[in-house]
Amino acid sequence: MVLLLLLLGSCGDDCEDVSSTPNAVVTVTADPSPAGSQVGKSIDIAVERALQAGLSVGIHDASDRDEAPRGDWTVCFEKATLSDVVFAAVPDEAPCPKKDGQRIPWPKMPNMKDTTYAKAVVKLEDAVGEVALKAAYEDEAAYDTNNETGDYANWRVCFQSVKAGTALPYEPDVTLHAVENGEACPSAKGLYKDPTNDPDYVDLDDGSSEDDSSNGGSGSGEEDYYPGDKGGCPPGGCYNPCPPGGCR
Repeated sequence: MVLLLLLLGSCGDDCEDVSSTPNAVVTVTADPSPAGSQVGKSIDIAVERALQAGLSVGIHDASDRDEAPRGDWTVCFEKATLSDVVFAAVPDEAPCPKKDGQRIPWPKMPNMKDTTYAKAVVKLEDAVGEVALKAAYEDEAAYDTNNETGDYANWRVCFQSVKAGTALPYEPDVTLHAVENGEACPSAKGLYKDPTNDPDYVDLDDGSSEDDSSNGGSGSGEEDYYPGDKGGCPPGGCYNPCPPGGCR
């Protein structure tokens, strides 16, 4: 428009009067406005805004996994020109790599052993999903989730369902096995605080192991006993003299 006015002002009487020409139309075409930075936006939103601005769009995985991005992925990096823009994105809620094409720096599971349940909930709230508590002994009843002030706040963690040092993609749920403050942890999972509560418990001191040979004679089934190729004592122990060559 400015160029047209300059030409009209410079040509003098030789110029044709545009205003007097019937059906004369002056068209002004504006360049597409820039879409603005879309870092932190979802792919769906970023692409929509870029297309509205008249830009061609390219999308790729911002990590080293080279997966096909989805609409809910988050834009980490972008490269734009006057005509096109390329977005590099990662899955929703995944942290961005330091540079385009590098590994996603997932947080790692810390070691929660000897930590109170209340402190564990606070420490894990931004890294995992649900933080559940269960009793470390099989014969104790305890359960809670994401509660730093409840009855189990001071229980001490013995075991954790996710190993310390494990990468935590997609915020997995974690179960912490704990005991009351001041109690000793079991040496392994699946143990009972009172061993007699274990369905597989066997009482080894029930008096059934007495030496039957004390009743006199050799009434222990010696004649029917066959020691096998490797030898060995019959039930009740070895009570006969050794054969020639010694006792095996």
